[in-house]
Formats: sequence, structure tokens, C-alpha cells
Amino acid sequence: LNRNWQYLISFDRQSLFYLRRKKGLAERKSFLAFPRVMGTRRNDSLLIFVDNNPAMPATCLNCNHPISGNYCSHCGQKTTVKKLDWKVLLGEFLHFFTHIEKGFLHTTRELILRPGSLYKTFLEGRRKGFHKPVSFLLIWIGIYLIVYNLAGSLSDFPEVNYDSVFFSFNPESWKIFNRYRSLIELLIMPFSAFTGWLILARPRLNYVEVLVTSFYFMSVLFILLSMQFIIVLVFGLNFHSNFFDMVNALLFLGWGLYSAVDFYRRYNIKFLLPRIILSTIAGGMIYIVLSQLYVKFIMILS
Repeated sequence: LNRNWQYLISFDRQSLFYLRRKKGLAERKSFLAFPRVMGTRRNDSLLIFVDNNPAMPATCLNCNHPISGNYCSHCGQKTTVKKLDWKVLLGEFLHFFTHIEKGFLHTTRELILRPGSLYKTFLEGRRKGFHKPVSFLLIWIGIYLIVYNLAGSLSDFPEVNYDSVFFSFNPESWKIFNRYRSLIELLIMPFSAFTGWLILARPRLNYVEVLVTSFYFMSVLFILLSMQFIIVLVFGLNFHSNFFDMVNALLFLGWGLYSAVDFYRRYNIKFLLPRIILSTIAGGMIYIVLSQLYVKFIMILS
């Protein structure tokens, strides 16, 4: 018997019935009502198998490969695919919110509290319980864009910050930076990752491994920004201010230093703290220079 057939003797509510010939027709109706029934005679008894999964086809609906379980061994698709209706759509919606903690929220919690452990575990190949780094970052960017635009539409404060702590932008440049910040951060990330690899990680890690951890690392920036904009919405604060920039920068810098120490100490790197400080300074300078270059480039294109 394969896993789609279950059995139990002498219980009408289960999937197998062991009936003697002298049993009446009324008792046999209990198993005749099932969609698919297989039967075989053994001496003076009738052995009945009822399929628990009558909708399962003989071949995979996706690749036409023969199937013998809950998932296709060739492409991985489920062997039972329900017809789309409102019930199925509602089930998918509920499934997302009841199962999101297993990956997305678990990764968020581990990233904030134990970043070094998350990075090393993922790089060593134990990735089942974690959300993939690229999609994880993109989801948080999406959340950030939603709350940022919502805060901007509901705020009565000026739209742009003319006097930022970190950038000598004119009003139009600052507006461009805020509008395209997620894109600018993504374009800067490969260069920041290269700086970290050059100063900190090599030869223990290769560049791609550092880049992968950078997707998780950068996600925290958008987590902090999203949380701050939610606070702005709740309390009606002005997020176009130097104070807002300073709080976000200090939080991200503090967590970033903790993340770097927690991760690279696991590789016994010599002179770790000076190298982390040097990498942070170099990465900050690259960030400021490239941010202004990208803003100018976007202004030229527009």
C-alpha cells in the first residue's frame, strides 16, 4: 500500500472495512458511499480499501510524470490541485498569515537579535528555516515603500528636508533621494559588500558569501525605517527632519557594529575591532559619494 491508502479493521469511520459475508446490505452502504473503492476477497471475508485522496491523478498535472505520493518526485508540485474558487482563495490567504511566522518573521527576529548566527548558519547550508535573502530584502523594501508613501500622504509637514546631517543636497536632490532611496541602496550594496570583503572577510569568505549576508544586513535598514514611519503615523511626528535622520543612522550604525562583531568573531579574524571600524568608515564614505552620484544621474535621466 502507498501512503494514499490507509486502513483499520472494523471501524466504519476509517478507511478500511473488514466485512464478513453475512453482514447485511445496510452495513455495506457505509463504504459504498466513498468515491473510490477497491476490494479483494480473502477466504470468507471481503477486504475493502477506500482511497483517502480520490482527486489525485495518476500523473502530475504540471509535468505528466507518474506520481505515487503527496508531491511529484520530478517537479515537486502537489499531486492534488483543487479547482480555484472563493474557498480556495480564502484558504490561501489564511495560510499566508498562519504560516508566515515559520519563515519571514522568524528570519526577522533572528536577524535583529542573533545576526551572526543567522549569517553563519545560512552560509553553512542550513537554510530550511530561514527566508531567502533576496526576497526577504525585497519584501521589507515593499513594506517600507507602503508606509513611507502612507506617511507622506497623511503628513502636513514639508515634503523635503533641505538640511540633512549627512548630505549636502539641494531640495530637488533630496526629493529624488527619498523617492528612489530603495533603488539607490540596492545599487550601492555591491560596492559596500566588496569593501567589507576586502577589509574583513577574505580569505575566510568569498565575495558572493559576503554579498549574500549584505542582503540580510540591508534589510535591517528598511526594517528600522518602516518601524519609524509607523511611529510617525501613530504619533503624527515630522519625519522630514535632522532628528529623524540622526535616530535612524545611530540605530543602524549600532546594530551594524553588533552584527559585524557577532558574525566575524566566529571566524577568528585577527585585529577584528580595528578592521570593523576601518570597514565602517570606508563603507560610509563610499555610501555618501555613490548616493550623490546616483542622485545626479537620476536627475539627468529625468
